[in-house]
Amino acid sequence: MNELQRAEYLSVLGVASYMPRFVLPLAPQPRQAELPPQEAAQPEPATPLQQMRAAVANPLPQSAAQMVVAPAEAGPAPQARATEAQVLRDIGAITEQTRVKPATQAAAVTQVAPPRQEVQPFVLSCWWLGEELLAVDSREPGAALPVEALFNNIARALGWHQLPREQDRLRWPLAENRFGPAADASEARDTCSSWLEAASARRPVKSIWLMGREARDFCAPVPLAQPVNDWNGIRVIAMPSLSQLLQEPQRKRALWQLLQKTYPEHTLPEKNRVK
Repeated sequence: MNELQRAEYLSVLGVASYMPRFVLPLAPQPRQAELPPQEAAQPEPATPLQQMRAAVANPLPQSAAQMVVAPAEAGPAPQARATEAQVLRDIGAITEQTRVKPATQAAAVTQVAPPRQEVQPFVLSCWWLGEELLAVDSREPGAALPVEALFNNIARALGWHQLPREQDRLRWPLAENRFGPAADASEARDTCSSWLEAASARRPVKSIWLMGREARDFCAPVPLAQPVNDWNGIRVIAMPSLSQLLQEPQRKRALWQLLQKTYPEHTLPEKNRVK
């Protein structure tokens, strides 16, 4: 109940109401009484003059009668149309002048073939020792070194000297052309790796030795990330060539340690070390 209703009720009941001018001792704190809600102001009706002015300001028809009798609006004058067309042409010309032209198309990139990596002719000597080993050695042409004797000593140190032995030789390029360019490295890699895969399939072995740079670079069936690598259950071992071992005898110790670690069951005592 708001204050006005309370005052009306009290006046009807004959009870005089009053408002204190100050707060009495021990009296509760006064609080604001609820005021009646304000009524929304009703807009005043428009006068005839205001209605006329509104009709003049709004050219749209206000009734069906006006829609019937309202004359059609005349189109723009020919001079106005010509002026508008000229303005549009001027705007188009300015837009064409200020338009950012795309950059000229870059010249087509010419595909450049990778440089050829020429490979000089080389010879690979191959030995099969039973079902144990296929050794591929990079032989230096024209070097009269006792590589056969050194390989026999290695086979004896491992106890493989009595195994059936076969020997072969692979020359690259297969057909030498003296008048043409040297063979490419990719061709040598394809040919030698295919030959090694075919040879290991024809005569299965447990280990493959790739001895020397040419044997490692062109015959390896898998990347030689470690000294001993696995290829379909076959141990592929990278080691120096027999010619390098003869020219650098200090490398024999590292090779013998690698063989001892790889073939502990075949390694003979120290007295039979490779010499």
